Amino acid sequence: MSVRVEFEGGPADGTITEYPSFSTALPSLLWSSEEPEAIAAIYRRAGDAPDPTTGAWRYTLTRT
Repeated sequence: MSVRVEFEGGPADGTITEYPSFSTALPSLLWSSEEPEAIAAIYRRAGDAPDPTTGAWRYTLTRT
């Protein structure tokens, strides 16, 4: 089973990522990128269920 995540706000805004090794949505996630420069942000899960239309769990920016 995998978890589909949609990031809202900050550097990952609009990014949808599939985590095939997760079996449940975690309370928070670290998102990072090396291109075009190194950046990281912490996102917190925005609800207790995935979006019924997309099946993605929403995560909102907590801190960069």
